[in-house]
Amino acid sequence: MSLISRLVGEFHRRLSEPERRTAGRESDPWLFVAINAHEHRARNWSAGGASIEGCAEDLAIGQIVSGTLRWHKKEAGHPFSAEVMRIDPGGKIALRWLSLSDEMLAQMEPLEG
Repeated sequence: MSLISRLVGEFHRRLSEPERRTAGRESDPWLFVAINAHEHRARNWSAGGASIEGCAEDLAIGQIVSGTLRWHKKEAGHPFSAEVMRIDPGGKIALRWLSLSDEMLAQMEPLEG
């Protein structure tokens, strides 16, 4: 089987899988995620979790992390805890929120499309 055939097959397989996310993903406005005093801009986010690129933290799948979330650099952060769901090459990670402040959750939900 050629590389192109395998890639097309994988693409079709992924399209046929049911979506497991319960909330749509957004990228605007930017969400800043601080873990271990390092702040990252979320590639995309929802009330269910976030994806971060270039994360230099030493993390493992299933690990519980905590930190703060904020929309603007000048505002105070809101506490969160999350489970690391995926780690891809280059430091791209997927987080599933375990706890968010009521205020942050209330701010996220109306922003989701």
